[in-house]
Parts: sequence; structure tokens; C-alpha cells
Amino acid sequence: MARKLKNQLIKEAKGEAKRSFFRLLRLKFALPLLLLAFLGALGFTFVPEESVPPALEMVHTYLLRQRNHAVRATGLPVSLYEDAVRIEDSSGRSVLLYFAPSPRIAGALAEFIGTAVSTLYVCIYDLDLENVADALINAKNRGVTVKVVTDSDNYALNAVRRLLESGIEVVPDNRKSIMHNKFVVADAARVWTGSFNFTENCAGKNDNNALVLESPELAAGYIAKFDEYWEGHFGKKAELRSENASVKAGSIPVRYAFSPSDGVRRIILEELSGAKQSVDVMAFSFTDNDLAIRLAELVRKGVAVRCLFDNGQAGSKYSRKQYLAKAGAKVYPSPNRTGKMHHKVIIIDNATVITGSYNYSRNAEESNDENIVVLRCPAIAHYYTKEFNRCIRGTKGY
Repeated sequence: MARKLKNQLIKEAKGEAKRSFFRLLRLKFALPLLLLAFLGALGFTFVPEESVPPALEMVHTYLLRQRNHAVRATGLPVSLYEDAVRIEDSSGRSVLLYFAPSPRIAGALAEFIGTAVSTLYVCIYDLDLENVADALINAKNRGVTVKVVTDSDNYALNAVRRLLESGIEVVPDNRKSIMHNKFVVADAARVWTGSFNFTENCAGKNDNNALVLESPELAAGYIAKFDEYWEGHFGKKAELRSENASVKAGSIPVRYAFSPSDGVRRIILEELSGAKQSVDVMAFSFTDNDLAIRLAELVRKGVAVRCLFDNGQAGSKYSRKQYLAKAGAKVYPSPNRTGKMHHKVIIIDNATVITGSYNYSRNAEESNDENIVVLRCPAIAHYYTKEFNRCIRGTKGY
């Protein structure tokens, strides 16, 4: 009996030892395998989105969202995607593109201001970036003529107050409608424009774009409109129509316009009428009925129409979101819930980009001061399409 019990105990001990061995073996290999899996998943996030096989797109998007969200949560000033692009045209001139939220866009604007040697004309709805105020003050101190126009609602901000204290004259619009432009002209040769307000929110939270175009002809058009604002003429009183509004930035054809003087809605409708294959729209506000009807007509003609709208604005009773969805357009609410989908962009046939400060609304057309540029350049359209896809997928680290 004792011997039988002893043998049983020995057998059980051997079994336990064997099980313990395999547990240790699994533990020994589990951690390296987990590490390899983590590194593999991390490495997969660095595959360009356009190169990911369709079958793996959802996995890639999920991993990229998680990676960028985790990095952004650290607060480190790290670019999470292709947020700054330089495009060389055939003439050797460069077009600079910036996308936000990004740790780079505010510094890029300050650097642009820092390149000025003679004049800076600044037309900005909202300014609270202190580094931009610093750059403007430094420009004045080195002898650059600095003029600033802003909306009266934002005239009392600290950054604006600092400009005034430094001796920079700032002209407010002093009216109910808004001066909504966001552009800077340096040395009558280079134009910074887009949807980007010069604010912490627009740099760090909101989806935005800005671009720098080198063109004395384009700069002259923007300065002519600026001069009207500088004399206190806003809205319908800024009645100068843009002459010779089709110019070139290097070899890139550019059309520009201002509202309300130039009939921006008509220009956008004309551009949309030429669409053959696709139209992508990124809009903070889309309440314009005429533009919605034109997009619906394009859908019926077989043009693929995609619309990305700010989540808050799309809930407005004036939004054309439901109309466009019923017409067959693919309509997406922005996944950016920490900020705003603040773009005002239309991409036509992956070849033409319309961007600027102009929201697709009656106020933008009839009473606010706004501007757009129409860029006929597939290379530029390529990067705006990439931005559109990032915003839809929510991979920018929101």
C-alpha cells in the first residue's frame, strides 16, 4: 500500500514538473512573440495608406488610429502624418502645403513672416498665436512695413494688443458680418492662404490647410483687395472686382476670387460643371442650396461625389447633408471630436483644388469677406486627396 502511494506521488510530481516546464517554456517564448507582434503591427502603420491592400485597409486604419492617438496623448511635438509638403513645379518654383492639426503649421507661418524684407500685409479673422505675433513684431523692428486687418470680434485678443503696443497698425472691420480671410502677402510676391486661422485651436485641434504660392501677379490681386479693407471698405463696400484673376504660380495655373465682390459661388459652380469622374468636398459649413443641387446633378451623371462635413455643423437644420445623401453622394461625418473639421476644400477629378476661407454658405457669398484659390495641378490635388482620406478614416491622432 505504501509503495503504491509512493509511486503515485512520484508520478504526480513528475507530471507537475513537466507541466511547470511547459509553462515556463510558454512564458519564455510568449513575451518575445508578443513583442514581435507589437513591432509588426507598429511597422505596418508606417506602410503608406495608398499602398495597403484593400483586404487589410480596416486593420491598417485601426492600428494607425491607435498609434497616432497614443502619440498625440503624450503631448510631444511630433508630426503624425505628412503635414508639410513641398511641390516643385516645372519652372523650379515651390508650392508649400501644410495640413493641421500639426505641431509644424504655426512655426511655418512664423517662418514665412520671417522671410519678408520689405512688406507684410496680414488679413486674418482670428489671431491668438503668440509666436506669430512675435514674428510680426520682429519684422516691424527690422524695418518691414507691417499692416494688419482683422475682424472686430477678435480685436481685443492679447496677440493683437501686443501688435498695437509695438506700433503696428491694426484695422478692424467694425461690422456685424465677419472679415473671415486668412491670408498674408509678403514682399508683394508670396501669398499664404487657406482655411487656417492663426490660433492655437486651428493649429492643434482643427482640420485645416494652408499653402504658400509664389506669384507677383497673385500677390497684386490680394494686395488690391487688402487696400480696400485698409481704407475701411468691407463686405459689399469692398466692391473692386478682381481683374486678370487667372494667373500662374510658377507654371501652375491659379484662379483667385474674393467675396462678395467676385461672385465666388458662380466660380465654384463653373468649376464643378467640368467634373467628369470625381468630386471630394471637405466643409466646415455646407448650407448653400445651389452648390448642393450642382453636386446632386453630378451624381446623376455618374460622377463619384464624397462629402466630409464637420460633425457639429452637419447637425444644423440648414445643412444640406441629408439632401446630398439622398441624392446619392457619399456623406461622412468628421471623426474629429476634439476639434472642428475646418477645411473649405473641393477636389475635382484629382486634378483641380479649390481652397481658401470661403464656407459654402449664404453669408460667405453675400456678406462676409472671403477668398478662394483654384489650383489646376494634379500633384497638389494628390496631397489634398490624401488629406481627405486621412480625415475620413480618422487617422490624424484625434
